[in-house]
Amino acid sequence: MKQSFGTDLKKQSVPCFIKNVSFTGAGDVFRKTFVATQKEIADVFEKDVMSDGIAGSLPKNWLGKIKAKSENCCDDNVRGVLQAFRAAVKHLKPYNAPLKSKEYSKHRADLENKRIKESSEYLTKALRHFGVLDDGNSIYFKRRKVQGSYIDRGYVLVERGKNPSLEKLFIKIFKKLNPELIEANFNGKYAETAHGLNLNELNCRYISKVYWGDMKGGFMATEYESPPKFSSPIVHFKKSYETLQDFAKDFFKQTGIEITELISRGIRPGKTNRQFRFEPYPKGDLIIGYLQSELEKVGLYHGDLHKDNAIIGTDEKGRAIVKIVDIGGVMKARR
Repeated sequence: MKQSFGTDLKKQSVPCFIKNVSFTGAGDVFRKTFVATQKEIADVFEKDVMSDGIAGSLPKNWLGKIKAKSENCCDDNVRGVLQAFRAAVKHLKPYNAPLKSKEYSKHRADLENKRIKESSEYLTKALRHFGVLDDGNSIYFKRRKVQGSYIDRGYVLVERGKNPSLEKLFIKIFKKLNPELIEANFNGKYAETAHGLNLNELNCRYISKVYWGDMKGGFMATEYESPPKFSSPIVHFKKSYETLQDFAKDFFKQTGIEITELISRGIRPGKTNRQFRFEPYPKGDLIIGYLQSELEKVGLYHGDLHKDNAIIGTDEKGRAIVKIVDIGGVMKARR
């Protein structure tokens, strides 16, 4: 286990690998510019050798806890945390038993659970070392069921212990994608990291924040939103309402979006029937249409936006929430 992570935190106050890594250049390019193609994105990383394939940074509360006596020391420790993440995530990959072997079929769950435990223990020690995690607390990778053409595995990283304060992370591990495919311009580790960092600049509460992507680690760390508490989204409209105003109140209560925001963006919320009652259009059309309009403001379009790529329901405190959680498929809008 120690060998696979490549560093012994007990023997080194600051791991040697952080001396040669910088995480600013590529990330600055992506924040300022929507880089459209996988080739162009890869070229940015190639030109910024010091980035070591990483763009972005840690969440606010993680950064605030970094131990450091100087700015340079702080930068080094941030790099150390990001490199420790790379090692931990790489170790999450399943053991290399042949997929059709009896050993793999019989022990797959046990082997993966063992690696999750090992990775969690290692990253806990690393975060304590750099001051991000209190000595009495720990972090744990919790696997989530995910499906999609470009995602291999998904994990939620959660802090456990007394007064946890670190932001939860969703770790998205990507499948390998042929860079020659046109889909690589919109999906996968390169496109989703670059486009996610660019979308962060919108400061839009309807789009999950991307923290950083690691091209060598093959993953991206994003803001985690708890899904609705029930098996299906918790937005349910009545078939009809007495008036548009009645629907507007219900729509806001369930989504947190004012009906005037829809109308101002050219989205018709429904129609009046022969009984002079208001019939809303399907929730998918209204909510997905609204989310698309957020992207249209900056000349972008989501080519694969549906209910499984967005949280539509309530957060952990029961408040209405609508948010894009998968930006794979974002592209320049056609004019």
